[in-house]
Amino acid sequence: MQAIILAAGCGSRLAQVLNGKPKCLTQVDGVTLIEYQLAVLRSFGITDVCVVLGYQADQVYRVIGDQCHCIINHRYAQTNSLYSLSLARDWVRGPFLLLNSDVLAHPLVYQHLLTASGSALAYDASSGTEAEHMKVSLVDGKLQRISKALAIEHAQGESIGLLKFDAQDTAQFFCDVETSLSQGGENQWAPAAVERLAKTRSITGVNIAGLPWVEIDFPQDWLQACEHVWPRLRQSVSTLRLNCPLPLSLTAAPVNAYAEAA
Repeated sequence: MQAIILAAGCGSRLAQVLNGKPKCLTQVDGVTLIEYQLAVLRSFGITDVCVVLGYQADQVYRVIGDQCHCIINHRYAQTNSLYSLSLARDWVRGPFLLLNSDVLAHPLVYQHLLTASGSALAYDASSGTEAEHMKVSLVDGKLQRISKALAIEHAQGESIGLLKFDAQDTAQFFCDVETSLSQGGENQWAPAAVERLAKTRSITGVNIAGLPWVEIDFPQDWLQACEHVWPRLRQSVSTLRLNCPLPLSLTAAPVNAYAEAA
């Protein structure tokens, strides 16, 4: 199993929190989002990770070092996550996880997704009532639609930005990525290709409602992460039996991930 983390964005709506740092380096209790994601992936034995960088890529690289394969989206300011995803097409060899770098989620979310059969998408059935939400529609547990433009009355929840593609669907998915780019342009979200794939392949919806998670787009999301999500998540992470230990910064006193970079 491989993993792709989309981390090219600058996080302009989080400017007052980030102070010029890229979005994936948002800190919660001294831990950056991307460090946490990499730690959880390692705990499940996923070490072959590609990070698509863009804004302030050098800052991110100083944090993650050479533990990942890095691809630079030099056109991050003119494109969106669909284009960033397309840059990783030649790197993927088989089944993989796809993550947005602004998501903080409990390890059990990853576990539920990894143990689901075939390709799967994690969603929260208790959410999906706001225009900003990436809403999903499912029939018999299978994904039909995924879009922010999906009418709320037709949505069964919100995608949390964490998906799994099995080996049989990977090639078709990246064909759908290219088709979506050619037909809809480069300024689309990656779910445009996910919805296209759902028309020909089965994508199981994995409902993770009740587990702590947050997508950090706005300062209020960051406050929610710090005050509500992380306290629940941190307590669970410290006692959860993982395949390998998480970094000390996740289970002991928090550290400043930017100490050396600063």
